[in-house]
Amino acid sequence: NTVLLALGMTVGAVGNVAVITLYASKIQDKKGDRYFIPVLAFIDCLGCAANGAFYTIDNLYLFLFPSDALCRVLIFLLTFASGFSAHVLLVIALQRYLLICRPFGQQLTLYWRRVSLGIITVVCLGYASPLLGIGGVRHSNSTFLNRTFPSHECVLSVEKSAGTVLYFGLIALISVANILITVALYVPITRAIYRTFSFRKRTLSYTSRDRRMSDSRTTQISHIEIQESPKHETSDIANNGKQTVSPKRAAKVHQKTRTCESKKDKVKATINLMFLIIILVYILSYIPTLAILIATYTLSDFTYLELSTAGINLWLFCARFLLLNHVVNPFIYGYFDIGFRAEFIKICCCFDKRKIEYSVNSQTT
Repeated sequence: NTVLLALGMTVGAVGNVAVITLYASKIQDKKGDRYFIPVLAFIDCLGCAANGAFYTIDNLYLFLFPSDALCRVLIFLLTFASGFSAHVLLVIALQRYLLICRPFGQQLTLYWRRVSLGIITVVCLGYASPLLGIGGVRHSNSTFLNRTFPSHECVLSVEKSAGTVLYFGLIALISVANILITVALYVPITRAIYRTFSFRKRTLSYTSRDRRMSDSRTTQISHIEIQESPKHETSDIANNGKQTVSPKRAAKVHQKTRTCESKKDKVKATINLMFLIIILVYILSYIPTLAILIATYTLSDFTYLELSTAGINLWLFCARFLLLNHVVNPFIYGYFDIGFRAEFIKICCCFDKRKIEYSVNSQTT
């Protein structure tokens, strides 16, 4: 588990830094479709650092956490980052919904996008800040493998009370509501994506059929023109020099227009599909962690140490599954966003060229 955490933390941090660098400096976003991607990458980078550091230290010092202040700060950061990322994905779902399902209605302009980020920041600070006060290292006696010993564990709440149960119930309610609203917004978007791809498939089949029919008509017309060229020469002279477009050229122009429209539709559908995959990963990664949180504060007199060894490992794995949401997004960008992938390949190629040049120069000297 520690090895997987270290790997995820490293890969996620490097990937999200690359996303921030490329989207901020290399990739132009005139329409605002990618406005939230650098913000999400920054929060994911923070989430990778906070989650990875907290869970790694917790693995190494499971019953003897080294610092109460460090415990409180890390719990605050991972809660803030996870909540901020979830709410940004909700705003992205709202943006895509308005753009696709309400294209002629009110849209999220630059002003409202900035306002939404401000609201998300205030909300996340509002429900994450109390953890700085109620969280920390809890000193108690723990029982494991029929042995009782003093333990010093980093927990979200040192004392269990009605207020803390209500507080964590409110966080769970906000998380569930965020997931349900995001799903509700993306259901019509998913239908629109399906219709776009199915329409594009039918259009491609119709286009290939029309191309074959146009080529056959052009061949027949060209054959007739060759046979009747003397008659048409006199009629062209009498036509005051007017030029007519050949059927073959008209078919090419029509085909080019259709291809451009098809490419635009494909890019839009690909971006929508990219955000759909990101939101699906967010939902799947949040559900196990949310279930662990609810079980921890609803089951009275229960600790995960009462489980078997396999059960404890499964419990810890599910509790830390949330890290996946912060790690995989750069890979999703790289797969779906052609501009990001092209710029990333350019950087890698330049790095390889400099490395080769450096090795050659060092060998020659």
